[in-house]
Amino acid sequence: MAVIALASCSENIPDPAGAQLMVFSAVASHTTKGIISTTSYPIDEPFVVEAVWYSDGKKESAGVPYVQSEKVSFDRESVTWKTARDHYWPDTGHIHFYAGSPAVPGMTVSADHGVEADWAIESRDDLFTDLCFAEVNEDCLSHSVAVPVVFSHALSQICIKARPLKHYSFSQSDKQMVQANVITVVLDSVFVSGVISAGHFTQEPLGWTTDPSRRSRYKVFGGDKGLVLGCDRYENPILTVIGTMLFIPQVIPGDAMLEEWHHVVIRSSITNTYTGEIISDITYSLPQSSSIRLADYCTRWAMDNKYTFRLAVGMEESELAATVTDWTETREIILGDE
Repeated sequence: MAVIALASCSENIPDPAGAQLMVFSAVASHTTKGIISTTSYPIDEPFVVEAVWYSDGKKESAGVPYVQSEKVSFDRESVTWKTARDHYWPDTGHIHFYAGSPAVPGMTVSADHGVEADWAIESRDDLFTDLCFAEVNEDCLSHSVAVPVVFSHALSQICIKARPLKHYSFSQSDKQMVQANVITVVLDSVFVSGVISAGHFTQEPLGWTTDPSRRSRYKVFGGDKGLVLGCDRYENPILTVIGTMLFIPQVIPGDAMLEEWHHVVIRSSITNTYTGEIISDITYSLPQSSSIRLADYCTRWAMDNKYTFRLAVGMEESELAATVTDWTETREIILGDE
């Protein structure tokens, strides 16, 4: 497509006859769609590239479109990332690339604004789609073997973990009887409500414009069976990941909440120590719930940052703590008690 589009501009770009085929390499600066934990870009996820050729290597000069919003896919036969139509490297000038992922209708790539998207997170599936962007400048005379497309994240990653407040089970005895109390904390459901669910992203100038009128409620966890929250052999509460999602970066609204429902199962039995007879064995459960203001623990979600909320539930009032890291998880700022 680019070769045809450039037919009228052939006096500006050298004839590519005998030139090298243009291919790409794709990595994620941290993670990509599906919130995977490595820098490997998924080979089944095409991305879109826009490229402009500059005779002097400066974006301020007049540029000529070279690759115009073409999809780049992984070619298994050649084991390279490439466009459906072949493009070749000119022998002079520079080429400036913008790239966006995933290749969906809600995302466009242009020479004016780079990656741009009207983005909405309104369903559970939307919580796992990672909007990514990249920018590369290559010297045509000494270009890379494959254009190194390194993606960054336009969204914020939110991870929610849960644990019991403490170890509750205990026993007590006298000479004749032993009373055993086995107390189990079961998490039933968790929702995040009142957060902004729509906005507009541009790569140049970099940032988001959010729509405060569009807010949603998301299920983080919940199903037919609850999740038993336990402790280790030393009676230390175990943190369990219950949900990892992607949200639009935003100043968290004051009425945005983390809502949780859980119940505590109590089994109390009394045994005669002399005869081994079970005198009493009763099981009952206590339903509990709480709503916690997110802004009390974290005031904003920044682009390309990961936030972890640690929810502790039990027989007392539920507690929440938060941390924030860059997506590479090389630094950590404690915003609440561990």
